[in-house]
Amino acid sequence: MNAFVMTKEELLLLTEKIVSGTATDEELIQYNRLFNAFRAPTEWDETVLGNRQMLGDTIRERIQAVIDRPAARVVPFRWRRWAIAASMAILLSGGYYYYRTLQHPVLAPQAERFKNDVAAPAGNHAVLTLSNGTKILLDSTGNGPLAMQGNVNISMNANGQVVYNGADNTSTTNTIEVPPGSQPVAIVLADDTKVWIDAASALTYPTAFSGNERTVTITGQAYFEVAANSRKPFKVKNGIDQSTIEVLGTSFNVKAFGPDKKTATTLFSGAIAISTTNARQLLHPGEQAVVNNERTIQITTGADIREVLAWKEGLFYFNGKDIPTIMTELQRYYNIEVEYQTNVNDEFIARIPRDVPVSQLLNLLEMTNLVHFRIEGRKVIVIR
Repeated sequence: MNAFVMTKEELLLLTEKIVSGTATDEELIQYNRLFNAFRAPTEWDETVLGNRQMLGDTIRERIQAVIDRPAARVVPFRWRRWAIAASMAILLSGGYYYYRTLQHPVLAPQAERFKNDVAAPAGNHAVLTLSNGTKILLDSTGNGPLAMQGNVNISMNANGQVVYNGADNTSTTNTIEVPPGSQPVAIVLADDTKVWIDAASALTYPTAFSGNERTVTITGQAYFEVAANSRKPFKVKNGIDQSTIEVLGTSFNVKAFGPDKKTATTLFSGAIAISTTNARQLLHPGEQAVVNNERTIQITTGADIREVLAWKEGLFYFNGKDIPTIMTELQRYYNIEVEYQTNVNDEFIARIPRDVPVSQLLNLLEMTNLVHFRIEGRKVIVIR
């Protein structure tokens, strides 16, 4: 078969680990390599894996056994039921084996429905707009100097970060826009604050912090590691709901996309204050503040840090999310259109690297047999 071959028992063990949520990042990577290998034209090696149909049945049985297994601790029901969404799907891809029930009509093989696959973004397509209106396409520049703004030098370092160096008594404004279908971009501001900017997001900021405070504006999603400076508080203005985050030195994530009905700020270290026209709340590490349309603030404790930070770590991680929420994330990252031909009200769990084609995540969701998809150009159609 090739270097990706596993024995039947190794494959079943990996299946159980992924379904139960105990797979390591290395095992997730192994899954993706195997997925690609099995999608390629190849001969089925029955001496290693046995009968294809029988192995598919065995995988289904192992998955169901894990889902039905009594939990050793209190676990929400939806986790055990929908954990199948993160299950092993290699043998079910490429038309080898497709599970059908009486409740669903027979669908075209997955290989046919996914033949127009959409690849993950190959790089960042961010645009840096200088104070004079000049636009710099960051994916077309190499490492080294990019521009000068007053006495501040802008460059691209070896890690692909946009870095501002220098001090100036006067400050101009720059903006970095990361379009849909782009990898995230990292920037180091003039005060050494580090910001990671997600796809479909933008950050507006001064080239130098010359006043009594440091203020930037974000739309979309960004992760901040703020350089401490008690004499100059750092403020993040939300370009969507006009709320303000005030910090001294801390790390936090802001998610504020236009179509969303609410924006969320999650604190990882330090302390911040969230202010709107109607309310003000202090946030402690592990807490998340959600601002709704009425400009009120709701604080929740015990935020799922892994889920919040997944995008920065190069992962999709959905922990009990519905299909519209998941597809909205995919729209931003893959720059695709989504069409719904059915309503799916169930919740799903999936965790997969962001560097894979969209078909691999859709394949995981299809493992539940609750939803299916068809890819047509850059459109993903949600079907039963």
